[in-house]
Amino acid sequence: MTWKAAILTCLMGTAIVAAGCDWMPGKPTEADKPVIKSTITDFEILWTNQCSGCHGADGRWGPARPLNDPLYLAIAGKEYVTRVITDGVPNSLMPPYAQHQGGSMTDEQIKDVVDGMWEHWSNPDAIKNMTIPEMSGKLGKASRGQGLFTTYCSDCHGKDGNGGKAGSVVDPTFLSLVSDQALRSAVICGRIDLGMPNFAGYSGGHRHSGRSKLAPLKDSQISDIVAWLTSHRVDYPGQPYPNTTTLDVTAEVTASETN
Repeated sequence: MTWKAAILTCLMGTAIVAAGCDWMPGKPTEADKPVIKSTITDFEILWTNQCSGCHGADGRWGPARPLNDPLYLAIAGKEYVTRVITDGVPNSLMPPYAQHQGGSMTDEQIKDVVDGMWEHWSNPDAIKNMTIPEMSGKLGKASRGQGLFTTYCSDCHGKDGNGGKAGSVVDPTFLSLVSDQALRSAVICGRIDLGMPNFAGYSGGHRHSGRSKLAPLKDSQISDIVAWLTSHRVDYPGQPYPNTTTLDVTAEVTASETN
């Protein structure tokens, strides 16, 4: 064997050994390699990992607002929803998700989530022939809101808001966990997953029985109802605890003198 042939044989053997390493037992495959979270672009994965805990596995039936709601998406719009996901909502349970705000998602991933919501859940006809109130707005007058609440909301929530067919909406703990905007969104869009009617009195495509003879709520009326609701907030919500710091000084003195 010439020296050239020997070198060629050696190189071929090295290539065969190197190629054989791909088949060695225990070597991770491409599927076994860890996925870098910032590279995930699939809507289903992003929604499940980032959003479903609060907004539900399919965008409904979570503790927070359902986003699988064509009316909400049509009124809110992509720009508004993107801003909420990016920056969060101050003084609420909605945190910022953008990495530059300390969150866990890239700008591209936030766009993928928003685009996926519109692709799967939007319907532009949801606001057809409707006079749409503003999604965001200032608080109105609580004094006017009380009467409007009685007219439009008491059928389910009771005249004082403490509950009837549905739960209390003036409970201080509840109000401490939701923002003014969350309350406004609920009055405008209702809760499609819970059967709560929207501002026009419809739920699931049908007019709510308690709202059948009422006109749709106007923008200013929604602001007044939200103002009345927020007027029930307190500085220190939660279950009060008994005061255990007050001591009966007389009893303590008597006990010490006896001893």
